[in-house]
Amino acid sequence: MSEELMTETHAALLANVPGKASAVRRTYFVELVVLGSVLFAATGHLLIKSGLNSLRAAGLPSGLVPRLMSYAFAPAVICGLLIYGIGTALWVFAVSKRDISYLFPLSALNYVVVALGGSWLFGEQIPATRWIGILVVFGGVWLMQQWGFEESQ
Repeated sequence: MSEELMTETHAALLANVPGKASAVRRTYFVELVVLGSVLFAATGHLLIKSGLNSLRAAGLPSGLVPRLMSYAFAPAVICGLLIYGIGTALWVFAVSKRDISYLFPLSALNYVVVALGGSWLFGEQIPATRWIGILVVFGGVWLMQQWGFEESQ
């Protein structure tokens, strides 16, 4: 968000300008919904991975159908899918309120959250080149949001 817009936004909130302050609150609300969507989706992915890791450690049955059934009934996988579903519902709400061309780049933040989670929770080794790529994605999202915020209203 540009500094000029932030100053205008905060002034409107402080002055309690009718219409403007509520529009600003709605704007922030949608931004928080998108952030929630990203966090729920990433958490769902990480829980699914955790459940699959547990199944692998316990030994998977042979055959495609028994293996798929064990995946489908694993508690962590089910929980991950439910949490991912909440993230998807939040995403649908956000898309109903904003331009998708503004919102969709924000979904790339899933890369950052999942990479950090994979490293922290599962001890995955992430090479420097992947971190550089993640930083480029994060920087690109930041740049797009700086110039796209006003246009998505």
